[in-house]
Amino acid sequence: WDRKQTEETLKPYIIEEAYEVVEAISSNNKTEIMEELGDLLLQVVFLSDIYENKKEFSIADVINAINQKLVRRHPHVFDKDFALKEGECLEDVILKNWEKIKGEEKKEKLKNMPDTPKNPSVYVSESMPSLHRAYMVQEKAKRIGFDFENEGGALDKVYEEISELKKELDNKNKTDKNKIAEEYGDILFSVVNLGRLLDIHPCIALNKASDKFIGRFGYMEEKASSPISKLDPQSLDILWEEAKKAVR
Repeated sequence: WDRKQTEETLKPYIIEEAYEVVEAISSNNKTEIMEELGDLLLQVVFLSDIYENKKEFSIADVINAINQKLVRRHPHVFDKDFALKEGECLEDVILKNWEKIKGEEKKEKLKNMPDTPKNPSVYVSESMPSLHRAYMVQEKAKRIGFDFENEGGALDKVYEEISELKKELDNKNKTDKNKIAEEYGDILFSVVNLGRLLDIHPCIALNKASDKFIGRFGYMEEKASSPISKLDPQSLDILWEEAKKAVR
């Protein structure tokens, strides 16, 4: 099995292992966290070995590359000539330098990429999970000065986007599904923005909501006198209200 794997076939395993690390951290089980970190590390080693067999790079090159990147992005630690100017805040300077250096690196990479994004300064890889990608795009925009002043403005934007979707739904005979999907996407993006301003990561919040729903649905299945699929809407509503009180 190992010999048959390629960089393409390993992609889903890398994503799966990363999510399992996050789940282990959420469970606060130190043994499980250690085990899942090992599984994720195995994917890094495995993938590096595939590229080494193709004579492209090795695990040593991977480690050396991250070492160089950390040195490059931390001039306040590794540059002997680094010094704060009068009135500067170290934390602000560190973040500013980090974003500047990272941006320069990204622009260099994008020169060799087809279909270069129109605004590289807020570009985030499309392969990233959608909610987290939206969060990171908004964070990048914030760091260059484009953001709501407070969560109130972000909440108003959510209501505005919902209103726009409602208009499209009211006129759905005149509108194609692509437009409805676009407005729905705008709602998701604005909700992520609201969460970000409230210091809530959308992926974590949505996972908690999903866990709550799973728990409540499990309660319904346990308490139902018949299979859920056989119950009428009124019985389902009664069971759901019970589940909401029992599972919080």
